[in-house]
Amino acid sequence: MPLMNEFLGYDAALSAESIVRAADGLRFEVRTQSARSLPGSLEVVADGVVRLRIGHSSDAHPVPDLSIPPKVAASEASILSDAGKAELAGGGLKVALATAPWSIAIARSDGTVLWRSSIDDVDQKGRQRVLPLGIEGDPVERITAAFEVEPHERFYGLGEKFCAVDKFGLSIVSSNSNAGGATSEQAYKNVPFFVSSRGYGVFFNTTTTVRHDVANPSLSILSYVATVEGAVLDMFLIDGPDPKTVLARYSDLTGHATVPPLWSFGLWVSRFYFERWQTLEEACDGFRARGIPIDVVNPDVYWMGGDRLSDMQWDETRFPDAADHVAALRAKDIRVCLWEYPYLSQSSPLYDEAWAKGYLAKMPDGGPCLVQTTLPVPTHHLDGFRGVGSLISIFEQPLVAPGALIDFTNPDAIRWWQDLHRDRLRDGIAVFKCDFGEDIPDEALFHDGRTGREVHNIYPLLYQQAVADVVEQETGERMVWGRSGWAGGQRFPVHWGGDPVTTFSAMAGTLRAGLSYGLSGVPFWSHDIGGFAGPAPSIELFVRWAQFGLLSSHARTHGCTPREPWEFGNEAEDIFKRYALLRYRLLAYLHTLAVEAAATGTPLMRAMVLEYPDDRTGQRVDSQYLLGPDLLIAPVMNPEGNVSIYLPAGTWLDWWTGEAVDGPRWVERRALDLSIMPVYLRAGGMVPLIEAVDRTAGADWSSVTLVINPAAESERHFSFPNGTALTARIVRSDGTVRLELEGDRRSISILRPGDTSKIDPIELEPDGQPAVAPLA
Repeated sequence: MPLMNEFLGYDAALSAESIVRAADGLRFEVRTQSARSLPGSLEVVADGVVRLRIGHSSDAHPVPDLSIPPKVAASEASILSDAGKAELAGGGLKVALATAPWSIAIARSDGTVLWRSSIDDVDQKGRQRVLPLGIEGDPVERITAAFEVEPHERFYGLGEKFCAVDKFGLSIVSSNSNAGGATSEQAYKNVPFFVSSRGYGVFFNTTTTVRHDVANPSLSILSYVATVEGAVLDMFLIDGPDPKTVLARYSDLTGHATVPPLWSFGLWVSRFYFERWQTLEEACDGFRARGIPIDVVNPDVYWMGGDRLSDMQWDETRFPDAADHVAALRAKDIRVCLWEYPYLSQSSPLYDEAWAKGYLAKMPDGGPCLVQTTLPVPTHHLDGFRGVGSLISIFEQPLVAPGALIDFTNPDAIRWWQDLHRDRLRDGIAVFKCDFGEDIPDEALFHDGRTGREVHNIYPLLYQQAVADVVEQETGERMVWGRSGWAGGQRFPVHWGGDPVTTFSAMAGTLRAGLSYGLSGVPFWSHDIGGFAGPAPSIELFVRWAQFGLLSSHARTHGCTPREPWEFGNEAEDIFKRYALLRYRLLAYLHTLAVEAAATGTPLMRAMVLEYPDDRTGQRVDSQYLLGPDLLIAPVMNPEGNVSIYLPAGTWLDWWTGEAVDGPRWVERRALDLSIMPVYLRAGGMVPLIEAVDRTAGADWSSVTLVINPAAESERHFSFPNGTALTARIVRSDGTVRLELEGDRRSISILRPGDTSKIDPIELEPDGQPAVAPLA
């Protein structure tokens, strides 16, 4: 059959031959139009998970530490020669492999087809718009595969993409880059994994670039075309049948996040950059004096000398007596995070050692692999300095000299790098901000024989794992604050959304990116409150971004100019404090969500489709989100204070007023007061609050106020950081509504949104009968 121009250079797969049954599925040979042959296999690797591989395993570039279950799900294979196909069944799925022409279909055991090769996507002249399977190059350089798209199908995930959360109609490239903001398809964190609104997902197991034409109109709206750079197609189809189950099974394959420490859910305060201890400590004291919560501070880049990045050595002229200052901050319950990037300046006294011992990646000419970043030179020597963008636009400043790339494929280089961190951890440092890691040139040569083309996308994993490991060794807590990522990056929480400019458009792009990243299997995520680069944010932008940021998974103020809330006036300070205290009151809720996230991969910030997968309208909404299952957050992303909110079916309660609104419907809020960001409590929703504190170390878990919406029956389980737990049920029967409570000894008060009077506290006894409170 003739082809459209896009794929004229490809060798199309014609048939599957030499099919044999194997212990774990089917083995076969793919025969192409030019009579070439590639090995293939199909296997059921777990319940609801089928793996398809095309190509020689010796040419594969799989994601490291993939967790294939040691015992595959029971499956049965049959070869039906007369019917021209082979079948594989197991794990609740059925796979049909047609021998000629080549095609694959995967269905649930009830016959519902989830995934099928796109063999009928032709134009009016009978030309194929896409290739069901094709290869390019000899030897093979890339493989393309196309499968059918249903008319109303939506596609989510593919990493931290700043475009629409639903990727239908877009061309997406999975290849890490310094995105330079938050308003394009380029991303710091790409994940070659998507979730379909039809209740399945696909993970492309590769470290190389993948192009996804997702019903791209320039090719065809009838097909999803995936083009993988390299000689192997290795993909997992993951059934749900709902998005949460897809995420859980994806996490089982690629790794689960650990629960970050409680203090990480407090407020992080940062600036690019605090130039000396005095400036940093004055900011910390300002938070404490005003009663605004704070738990972490980050001086950012130039705690090291500007000509010796990133050798992890203090600049003693501006940051002397580091251990003493860090200890003094810790005595105030403030931890210190230090910035780094994975490049070493040739001006550093450590450079000669690193080069001589082979700790640096090389180029084909034998020299070091030097990476030019977008990092501007220090400007703290200028009078009036208050951040690198306070006097000169960050976009107009010269850049620091290129740095030599640390080779994290070399175990000795990893140990050397970790020892540099170990010295800082023993100064009392709590965690490191792992910046950059996206700019790996294809021609770079690494210790283990791989090239930059093969390492480019997983370099962030190697980098962050080295740092996370040493942090855990020294502190017992496993986390980083990372910018770049790939499939499996969720194993190294937390990540943040890079460098948005100070505009409402960038704020909106940041939210979309965070929701996409959560739908890519990464549950813990943050962003720069106020935006990072550009002019100082307006009062309206800073406040609106703060409201959104303080009700995100993790919260950090950061930018090229000061982001302390009092910099924006008394009203902004008061509003910031109100939302920051609310965040700390939500610590029990956030911890519960974190425990769930580590177990299941469900993100804390949830796109509407995660909680309402069958709601056709909610499937496309990406300007709001749910924090956990019960709190709907609708950020205001314009200076006028206008926001359109979609409420799915059920009775929702306004968090601030208690007003009941029945869904499904759109709610238009206009000219909102700057102090109000709409928040709604779901029908049946329950949210535990503790008393307000200004640091996580001051949290009291013995007394909890449970804010409830009794409009629907529900059950919630809450996990508290002190190891205790609470189960709450809203029960409706015979015209009555009651709340049943079970758990460890504590005092529980009941409150509805907008109320000021609580039901008298209920004292729970351990191992006792459920306490019952009438609600209506």
